[in-house]
Amino acid sequence: MTALERALVMLQSKTEDPSLFSALLQRLADAEVFVALEETQSGVDMTPKTVLFENLEYVAIYDTEERLFESSGSGTEYIGVSGRGLTQMLVGQGTGIALNPGASALGYVFLAQTVEWLAATLNEKPDEIYEGIKQISAPAELKPKVLNTLSEKLASAQGLADFACLVEAVDFENQSTPMICFVGDLPGAEADLAKLVQEFLQFSEYGDRDWNVTYLTPEHDMIDKILKVGLRFDLPKHGPDTKKVSENVRTTPGSAPGNPPIFS
Repeated sequence: MTALERALVMLQSKTEDPSLFSALLQRLADAEVFVALEETQSGVDMTPKTVLFENLEYVAIYDTEERLFESSGSGTEYIGVSGRGLTQMLVGQGTGIALNPGASALGYVFLAQTVEWLAATLNEKPDEIYEGIKQISAPAELKPKVLNTLSEKLASAQGLADFACLVEAVDFENQSTPMICFVGDLPGAEADLAKLVQEFLQFSEYGDRDWNVTYLTPEHDMIDKILKVGLRFDLPKHGPDTKKVSENVRTTPGSAPGNPPIFS
């Protein structure tokens, strides 16, 4: 069962819980999805296959290649793209997203306005602030569901830092704010990590509260302090193993670096 499918199962078990719909949107953004393509004469311009529900058009996506082939046939051309990338491609097109149409797996339709909102939300940039911290302490206890979501989100920071640590920080204006400290030695990773934490907040019950993010080199003298009181999250060192593409999978147009797909 994919992470996207698990989120959908949870939503169906309690459809009135808005946090579960937020979790589904977050999984859509983080997932790699597979978009079936219409046959075209061009190797650059690509048209995604669409389906109609109640006279509205939806781009057909699948959370596994097997489900795409089940619905459209093993010779179907397709591209693999992140959910966040797909939403950006569909901005302004008035098109929703249909998950797993024609396959035996669970499916769902995301309305066009939901796709537009998700794209705008994912495109927001965190604010940069510079302030001193005069005191740190243990963070407030997180609910198990929130802690699990945060752990999964931080895991996507693999390779950007060695580990993260959540603390409660007090600045010189006596404002107390949760702060996630990333420890590593990769200049330029700060913006990506701040955006990652922002996305966690946008899809959680903490969306109306600011959190701070800081990036520390492994030699920083603050590290011992945060580890004594903070909640540590070890981050994956490497990405998943690359799987060999089976012979019946066609080379996907737009998959070569430097040649992104263009949806016509």
